[in-house]
Amino acid sequence: MEEIRLNAHAKLNLSLEVVGRREDGYHNIVSLMQGIGLSDLIVVKKCAQNGTKYNLPHCTICGHVVYLCTDEKTIPTDMNNLALKGIEAVLLAAKDKIDACEGRLEDCSELLVQIDKRLPVAAGIAGGSGNAAAAMLGLNAIMGSPFSLRELMSIGTSVGADVPFSLYMNSQRNKEVLAELPGIEESSDAAWISGIGDVVEKADPVPRYVIMANPGISVSTPEAYKAIDEIGFAGKEAEKERKLFVNDLEKYTLANYPEASKLKAVMEEKLSADEVLMSGSGPTIAAYYKKKEKAEEDAELMKDEEASFSGLRIWLSATGIEQEEA
Repeated sequence: MEEIRLNAHAKLNLSLEVVGRREDGYHNIVSLMQGIGLSDLIVVKKCAQNGTKYNLPHCTICGHVVYLCTDEKTIPTDMNNLALKGIEAVLLAAKDKIDACEGRLEDCSELLVQIDKRLPVAAGIAGGSGNAAAAMLGLNAIMGSPFSLRELMSIGTSVGADVPFSLYMNSQRNKEVLAELPGIEESSDAAWISGIGDVVEKADPVPRYVIMANPGISVSTPEAYKAIDEIGFAGKEAEKERKLFVNDLEKYTLANYPEASKLKAVMEEKLSADEVLMSGSGPTIAAYYKKKEKAEEDAELMKDEEASFSGLRIWLSATGIEQEEA
């Protein structure tokens, strides 16, 4: 395989509880995550040695030249880019698995990673983690799939907390292209996530139609977790019940980002959704519906709010509903 094209789907948190801070500074969570029918497009391809003549940003990763092609100006083009971090993690693991990867690494001495960015950045929907997952799945595929899905998920923990689920979910959503991936039959669009994001358990999906709205700002996830640290976690570790439609990070984001607070208030007042909840650390707000017709009607109402927010973006999509995309 010389080239592979994958849709890098975002996720929604239908619940997110922060249950404690670890000694290493990371946080333990309990969250139900599901994929949504919105995605970036990722292309991973081999380049002929010294054959890429384009004036593209590139990095040398484990001796491999990796070019990055994107028109998106708001994402990094160096090793701070999560897709490149994902490539690095797979290449490092491949060097440790030399008996299975011998000859395949040399065949990938130069790579091109293309990102067609359609999702907002730093929006609480794991757009960057989805890019990392798709890049990892793509590189593994063009190397002949030396790593199984669970092995990739283990590798992905070093890239980011949302990457293991993004691998799990995006392998499911790209299953026809990734048919040769060992263990892909385990993949799912929904999972309960615990630990720091490294424990992924298949879940029964919660089917909902969704209006997603983003006010055109970014939220710092580390700042949100720092605020949670200041509040404390008394009694949280003992809680075993898996709750839906709660988000422990919402209080911080809504208090410190007026655009997000205003957007949620408008959606709660104007829409007839079953639930309205921020995803991740925000600022994306999701309105959930059991009935498709009602979601479609309310999506039209939301268009009237575009003038009230300088950078408002609105999508009608679905989660937990097989092959439902918007």
